[in-house]
Amino acid sequence: MGQETVIDEKGRIVISKNVRNSLGLKNGMRVKMYIESNRLIIEKSVSPDEFRVKMRGFIKKGSEIPLSDPLELKHIWK
Repeated sequence: MGQETVIDEKGRIVISKNVRNSLGLKNGMRVKMYIESNRLIIEKSVSPDEFRVKMRGFIKKGSEIPLSDPLELKHIWK
């Protein structure tokens, strides 16, 4: 699905409606952007609630849970 778009004077790009619909992107949703192998990658961000739902059941009762640095966790969520 190769589509071209234009970067405006404020550095914004428009993601076409059919691409937004295919990815389930809605107005006001947060996305993550990063560069990988000289490509711009845009992904939907996962909310804390979505993360909890997806991770439910991965840690069993009685499992040893490693200590985490709260500042590192905060950095991951940004």
